[in-house]
Amino acid sequence: METGIRFGMQVSVLTTLERRFNLQSADVGVIASSFEIGNLALILFVSYFGARGHRPRLIGCGGIVMALGALLSALPEFLTHQYNDQGPDPDLICRNRTTTNMMYLLLIGAQVLLGIGATPVQPLGVSYIDDHVRRKDSSLYIDEDMGHSLVS
Repeated sequence: METGIRFGMQVSVLTTLERRFNLQSADVGVIASSFEIGNLALILFVSYFGARGHRPRLIGCGGIVMALGALLSALPEFLTHQYNDQGPDPDLICRNRTTTNMMYLLLIGAQVLLGIGATPVQPLGVSYIDDHVRRKDSSLYIDEDMGHSLVS
């Protein structure tokens, strides 16, 4: 479910980010791939050490980190004032460049946090279902979990 929400929302706002903050396509690509950077940074550790820990608690902590990343992703909308009808003021243009750089770094950090938070869901969620559901029903639940990702 997280995959569909993330990809569906991210793809729909990439062109908006590009226009609003005057970013190049390469910059938007860095923002989009920052999720995988955060995910790859922890996947081995979470997969190995998470099997020994309390899996639901780790998945819950990942959800909290994802919520923090989602809030940081929304901050540029509230922190910038890009839609003012003022004339071309050189001081305003300089401030907009500084603001754009800050918002660019904020969006990268938010995507990294989203990647870190999503890390425990796949490896630990599937193994938790497999361990705590009857053997006959586990394939149904795992299929339903994967189906939500596919549909959304």
